[in-house]
Amino acid sequence: MPVRRWSKRSKRRSSAQSLVTPQDDGVHVYLFWSPNKERYLSHTAAERVTAEELCISAAEAVGITPLFHVLFALYDPMSCCWYSPNHVFHPNEGSCLILHFRMRFYFRNWHAFNDKEPDVARFTVKSETHADDDGQPVLEIKSVEYLFAQAKYDFVNELFPMEKLNSEEELSLFKNESLGMAMLHLMHLALQTGSTLQRVAKKTSFINCIPKSYAKHISEDKVLTKMRLRWMFERSMRTYQNNMEAKKPDVKEIICKYIYALECLAPRFGSETFAVRHLRLGGDDEHTSPDASRDGGAETVHELMVSANTGLQWREMMEKPQHNKNNQWTPFCDFPGIIHIAISEANVCISTQDNKCMEVEMSSSQEARSFISLLDGYYRLTVDAHHYLCHEVAPPRVLLSQANGLHGPIQ
Repeated sequence: MPVRRWSKRSKRRSSAQSLVTPQDDGVHVYLFWSPNKERYLSHTAAERVTAEELCISAAEAVGITPLFHVLFALYDPMSCCWYSPNHVFHPNEGSCLILHFRMRFYFRNWHAFNDKEPDVARFTVKSETHADDDGQPVLEIKSVEYLFAQAKYDFVNELFPMEKLNSEEELSLFKNESLGMAMLHLMHLALQTGSTLQRVAKKTSFINCIPKSYAKHISEDKVLTKMRLRWMFERSMRTYQNNMEAKKPDVKEIICKYIYALECLAPRFGSETFAVRHLRLGGDDEHTSPDASRDGGAETVHELMVSANTGLQWREMMEKPQHNKNNQWTPFCDFPGIIHIAISEANVCISTQDNKCMEVEMSSSQEARSFISLLDGYYRLTVDAHHYLCHEVAPPRVLLSQANGLHGPIQ
């Protein structure tokens, strides 16, 4: 399948245009980072285009190599849904669709900073010269840079899955960690520009590097409180500046520390959750969600969570908290255990090797496809790169390779 490049089918916007939200008809892909500071890539041609083709073109614009393209997908911030690789866009007259190019498939502790979680590496072909090779890094530097920009955006706009803060101690810890991440943000800018932290802070305030709710809280503080906070941050900057001059950290080290801090602050960072209207488990763990409401009118809903480290889990949620209700996550299966996924509109059925099945009804067919494309993608990353679990969301290039008996990338 030929790649439809932006120069032929679409257009790259100039640096000035790229900073302005597009209003033209077509599909516009937002980039969190690119080497030449482009922000939007626009597909305004009348012909149809697949999500996979747009992702490949966006990855090329960022400089991400083909091996890492599979970690990324297109996200619609309006519907909060992801598009499967085979989704076809038909740019219509009077239609302006803005999507985000995001890293979707995420493996915690890829940076190996957390000694309490297992290290993650990519498998490599063994050879006599590399018999003891433990694998290669999960991410290349361009992917790391892009993830950093995406993480900063999510952190400031509070789009990461933060747990509820139940005490003053937890709130204080959150504030301190936020200021620490703001410092790492400014340190990265200083290294990129060859400047000092003090000079960088004059152009980029630390207030712009912390979650917006915390920034709003600071703006409402008394003048004396704000002055004290700024004085403390400036004093910390001098200390960090001296450390930077002495130890000379590199850019990747700062990025890894930032991502690690975000993982600690949000234990579910990198996972996705889905609310389902109905859930039924078949097999040894048979379970069916009750109908309507009971127990004093508390409506029962279920939530699914998918992550690279824990696979697929589920739990029962109550709109009204109940003291005696267990709200812990229950593991269903890991990706190697899935053998097939079927979809019919908003209904999904997941079958496993040990003869279990999970049937769920989601809020829409789009959300159902978003859910199974996540499972399908992790399956190819962790089990078999050349096959799929559900034909309805299979990437066009995987289907093409199977049809032609091809295995592995073709230059």
